[in-house]
Amino acid sequence: MRRFLTSRGVPACAGLGLTAVAAAALLAGCSGTSAKPDPYKIGALPTADAVTKGHAAGHWTRDGGTVALVGTVTPDSAAQFASALGSGANTVQVTVTGGDLAQGLAIGQTIHDRKLSLLIDGACAGPCADYWFPAAASRRSTGSGSWLGYVPDLSETGTATAQQQTAEAKLYTDSGLDAAKFHTAMDAQLREVPGGSAAPGATMWMPSQSDLKALGYSTQTVKDLWLPPNLASANAQARAWQQVVAYQNTLVGLPPVPDKNAPAVPPPPGAPGAPAAPKASPSPSPSASKKA
Repeated sequence: MRRFLTSRGVPACAGLGLTAVAAAALLAGCSGTSAKPDPYKIGALPTADAVTKGHAAGHWTRDGGTVALVGTVTPDSAAQFASALGSGANTVQVTVTGGDLAQGLAIGQTIHDRKLSLLIDGACAGPCADYWFPAAASRRSTGSGSWLGYVPDLSETGTATAQQQTAEAKLYTDSGLDAAKFHTAMDAQLREVPGGSAAPGATMWMPSQSDLKALGYSTQTVKDLWLPPNLASANAQARAWQQVVAYQNTLVGLPPVPDKNAPAVPPPPGAPGAPAAPKASPSPSPSASKKA
């Protein structure tokens, strides 16, 4: 059964000894900054601004030999990419959280044909992981804190046209990726949900270095790529990027659950739902006091 990290960052059904590590991940995920030194190998965490831009619609830009995309892949991303690419470009720099798979596939084929390098700055999810990562001539990250987020590709969504299915299979073959092995590994991560848990299921797989090597990527191929090396790191990165993902058969990035034992804070007087103020007892009149 799949494991999952609780809202406190503690792994349920997990091995012993991870509590302190996962707790550190939770703290790191809430801080918005990467602690230095980094004993738990959390990696650099994104700023709130980087996360916001990473989830917004992206637009390709060009700076020297590098074309860059920050945001999601949109229905016109392939045309924008071709325009920004022009001639002389050699690197594609990305901060991508998801988006249009068909557009991503077209971009991936161009990356392969032009033998472009991929530079990952934080997130490389959705079409970035599925297509651009295998298509690239080389892959590296700008530093710690980068991660991949594989999603069911066009052939697995059931929405692909025959032409798209052919193009996707060709891209995988040309890139040297075993599509059957890739789909099997991804399906194994995404098909389960924690038994008896109300936690949402993951729609994205965050692989580790060892996962990539199991798919056929050599140590030399991924040596310049930083990926979350443990549950603590994966949980912190997923939480920071507001994603619930599968990592080594474990759900990470779950949102915090309010503490049921926390004392309730009463609403201020006059607010909706606030109890009515008690009425003051009338003071006896002077004449009544004399009669008494």
